[in-house]
Amino acid sequence: MRSAVLGLAIAVSVAACGSQITPTTSPGPVAIVSTGSASPEAAVTASPEPTTATLAPTPLPPPASTPAPTPAPTPRPLPVCLASGLTAQVTGWQGAAGHQIASITLTNKGSGTCTVRGTPEVELVDTHGGILIDSQTGGPDGLPHIASGATAFHLAKGGSLKTMVDTANYCGAAPALPTTVAFVLPASAGRLVAAAGPGGGVPPCNGSKGSLGSIAMNGWQK
Repeated sequence: MRSAVLGLAIAVSVAACGSQITPTTSPGPVAIVSTGSASPEAAVTASPEPTTATLAPTPLPPPASTPAPTPAPTPRPLPVCLASGLTAQVTGWQGAAGHQIASITLTNKGSGTCTVRGTPEVELVDTHGGILIDSQTGGPDGLPHIASGATAFHLAKGGSLKTMVDTANYCGAAPALPTTVAFVLPASAGRLVAAAGPGGGVPPCNGSKGSLGSIAMNGWQK
């Protein structure tokens, strides 16, 4: 009987101890569940305030400058041919009905181009340069002049012009031969005596003794 009571007491004691032992488990991560009742501000991640930087204005490039148009150079007028830069040569004489006509070539012996324009005064001269007939005795048209619209002839170095000079009615003393022709150029360009050519003489006298003769040229030609 005593053995039975002791056994029961031990059984009760073991059962009591067994009911007080709780198994220990490691807690896992706690899940946080957002419900509709949660504050909206809690779900919004605050963004940092934007920083406003003050930027220096970028300077604009200067406008492209338009170069001023270069004016076309004004052509310089060619200089007048001076007598000192020219040569003249009588290339021949011919007679016709009381006239003596000289053919003459004018040449630019200078280094640059120059201009011959207008009508010179012309003279028939003897071999010593004495004037036998002078165009100025015939009036203003016989003086050096440049008529309106007169052609300007541009003579490069070595360039030449031609003309013919007509003489008539020489009633003076017998001249020293051969005769030749001299030019007094317009624009104060000087006086030029042509080199004498073969056959240079004087026209016959068709008036009274001592009467004035006549001389004229027919213009320059290329």
